[in-house]
Amino acid sequence: MRTMSSALSRRRFLGGSLALAAGAAAGPFLTACGGGDSGGKVTEINALLVTGGDRYPAYWEKVTSAFTQQTGITVTYDLLQFTPLTSKEITLAAARSTQYDVYSTHTAQIGAFFPHFEPLNNHFDAADLEDFFPVALKYMTNPANGELAAIPRNMDSRTQYYRKDLYEAAGVAPATTWDELVAVGQQLTRGGQFGLVLPGQGDPAQRQFADFLWQAGGDWLDEGNNVTFNSPAGVEALTFYRDLIQRHRITPADVVTYQWNENSAGFTNGTCAAVFDWPGAYASFGDPALSAVSGSFATAPMPAHKTATSCAISHGLAINKYSRKKDAAADFLRFTVTPDALVDQYAEFKNYPSRMSTADQVIGQVQGMEQQWLSDLRTTIENGKEWPKVPGFDKVSTVVQTAVQNALSDQMTPQAALDAAAEESRRILQQAGALR
Repeated sequence: MRTMSSALSRRRFLGGSLALAAGAAAGPFLTACGGGDSGGKVTEINALLVTGGDRYPAYWEKVTSAFTQQTGITVTYDLLQFTPLTSKEITLAAARSTQYDVYSTHTAQIGAFFPHFEPLNNHFDAADLEDFFPVALKYMTNPANGELAAIPRNMDSRTQYYRKDLYEAAGVAPATTWDELVAVGQQLTRGGQFGLVLPGQGDPAQRQFADFLWQAGGDWLDEGNNVTFNSPAGVEALTFYRDLIQRHRITPADVVTYQWNENSAGFTNGTCAAVFDWPGAYASFGDPALSAVSGSFATAPMPAHKTATSCAISHGLAINKYSRKKDAAADFLRFTVTPDALVDQYAEFKNYPSRMSTADQVIGQVQGMEQQWLSDLRTTIENGKEWPKVPGFDKVSTVVQTAVQNALSDQMTPQAALDAAAEESRRILQQAGALR
């Protein structure tokens, strides 16, 4: 049973958005590219927005219609899934296109867009920015100049989902450490049932390696941007990851081919007793039409090792640096991240709010398992990190993906795989001018 309304009233949503937009508009409003909107009063802006399911079109229509009613500015928009959206934005940025004024974006790829997104420091009040989770702002800020490239709309971090019925029957609790993860997984792996499911391929495998790397006390780069992911901590992390699959055998053998969808399916189909998954999984796991385990799962914080650090990323919106309608675009960005707008987004998608005050509000309005889940996510977010935002790291991430896959499938030892990736990564970072 849901304890929150599925959507805010239109009046409340509009009213809250107007209050913040009006307050920001009353202050200084500068732009970093030689002026704000050109050609008189703006009546239309264009946006390229992310979609990811059947409810997104109706959601964006509600948001853009409310913005038009509030401001008189029409938002003409196109929707794309995350991967093709990012590819299209790369092409448009390279061409310095003015087709769109607003872009959906994400901390994972934003480093490539720092030269092409309008700095937002002068479009948002500093006091208002203090309400956003620091980890979100940190990784949406260009480390070279301190310019905020995008405003976070929602946090994206993983938590531990587990089968409470199976755990109770076995007399075990959700793992809090790496050692416990192995021990619990071994107790629950039998008769075609596995204790854990993990992704083992592509970007998802690199995300999982990143969590283990940080938890082992390692990091990707040092302060001079020199490669450190093949340090003893990195080798420990990748060895542990491989051993969960190849030595302890608490996962299905074919997880080396899994990406996010297969990772989630291993839990929803009842095959695996635990999974580390994103906020959107909460709704799908609890939907009887989509999940064989609805009503029989619970959540817990991510297991820790030397640290409790895990990935904390965010989806956001940015202004095209080449737009001629930056002021109107900034109005739209502010409109989408008011507290009421973020509560509405949570009610619609279970997207964790990017504002700390709104997260507190949401946690206070729900009860039971949902409240526990949000608190677990809050723990992950507050301890969270993200990949370095330095030139060339997008190529480094592709190299590391291959290294992780080679180790997980036992084609190379973790040390050899990481050393080979580190050597190639040094060349990439050197060519990109990232080394200090």
